[in-house]
Amino acid sequence: MSGELLKMSNISKSFFGVKVLDDAELSVRSGEVHILLGENGAGKSSLIKVLSGAYRCDSGSIFLEGRPLADMTPRKALAEGISVIYQEFNLLPELPVYENIFLGKEPAGRLFLDHKKAREQAAHYMKKVGLELDPSTLVRDLTVAQKQLVEIAKSISNRVRILVLDEPTAALTDKETGKLFEVIRELREEGIGIIYISHRMREFFEIGDRCTVMRDGRTVAQLDIRDTDEDELTRLMVGRKVHAKRKGNPHLKQEQVLLRVDSLSCRNCSDISFVLHRGEVLGITGLIGSGKDEVARCIMGILKENTGHVEFMGREHAGTPEGNIGSGLVYLSDDRKDEGLIQMHSVRDNFALPNLKRLAAPLLSRKRVEKATKEYVEKLKIKTHSTETEVQKLSGGNQQKLVIAKWLYSGADVYIFNEPTRGIDVGAREEIYEIMEEILAGGASILMVTSDLQELLQLSDRILVMKDGRVRREWNNNGTLDEQMILAAAM
Repeated sequence: MSGELLKMSNISKSFFGVKVLDDAELSVRSGEVHILLGENGAGKSSLIKVLSGAYRCDSGSIFLEGRPLADMTPRKALAEGISVIYQEFNLLPELPVYENIFLGKEPAGRLFLDHKKAREQAAHYMKKVGLELDPSTLVRDLTVAQKQLVEIAKSISNRVRILVLDEPTAALTDKETGKLFEVIRELREEGIGIIYISHRMREFFEIGDRCTVMRDGRTVAQLDIRDTDEDELTRLMVGRKVHAKRKGNPHLKQEQVLLRVDSLSCRNCSDISFVLHRGEVLGITGLIGSGKDEVARCIMGILKENTGHVEFMGREHAGTPEGNIGSGLVYLSDDRKDEGLIQMHSVRDNFALPNLKRLAAPLLSRKRVEKATKEYVEKLKIKTHSTETEVQKLSGGNQQKLVIAKWLYSGADVYIFNEPTRGIDVGAREEIYEIMEEILAGGASILMVTSDLQELLQLSDRILVMKDGRVRREWNNNGTLDEQMILAAAM
């Protein structure tokens, strides 16, 4: 690592009188991976949007190699070599890879785009990031990991100096993550400053050099990764110590079966059998493509083509999402943005939508809806300015709590959680775990699909491991299991 490449000093930003950044600081050296961490709503995204020119700060200064950058705009940031790769990729799926890489800066011949030259140059940048495929491949045909590498190739083609990666491994397998880390290390060797945003703490110690911790819009610490540990970073992020050890489950009633699945087969999974007891957390895990997600969607009736038998509360289950919801079986999708919530609608509308029959007594009352929404916003500590706030303006953790709130109000008996804390910080994660414990205390059960092995071991009473569409192992989580044993079974 060499000298200071980027310096952001005393950055402040307010929206409608609410401070989202308060004298925030960030310093990145040339050739380092700098971890930026904090809870959802801590100010990380706002700080990066100031750097990228998406937001204009109210006060503060930005320096690149000692040179002040004023009146930042997205175009100016790109011209200065500052590139941000968000979780939602900025790619056009119907165009080939090479056109996406050079979009807006196409190599031209005398009259028209020089496609041959563009493909050759794209191949050069693709090789640098280890992307081995034809530059003419359509982006829609790529995996998530390949799209990530296209975004990095696109950034390198802009002569990137500061590269921001926002939750880059959220949807990647361990193997794909390892490949991404190889690319990051190569970019670091070239002197590029990399800002790495993630909630996966174990990655920090594998890839990071230094870190900046934010809380409530402020920078609370800047540390060398080698001089800290997970406990200290967690305490700095949330302002308190977070306990991650497994607790006993006093709510489990082995004699009562709420859900019985017998020889269930559907898309990408076959011959699945298990029971779920009252007050139990049954964890299902496996690698991407193992069939774990399809099992949850099949039970809920989202996937129609299936065989086998599913019994809920001693009766044949409804077989459709609407019927299952009505009988007390609900599903919390891993894709809360597209499947769990309507982003353009308010907190109140999202809360009310699946509960209209329950809220109508006999007619729907706006006052009753408002009262119920406020009650659950307070109960689950959802941070929102009002019940009329659009959901898209909430942090990821608060969106997830809203998804839980609307189903809690429904009074369900079985909750199917698919990746309950994906993309959520440790503080909000602990709050969601507490809510899940309250669900069990109320007499309901949880079927939890998760790829987070630490979460699996912390919460589950029993664990099913899937591979190639089948259940390969079943364990009671009695304290003798570890992540290596589960991963070995999944692989």
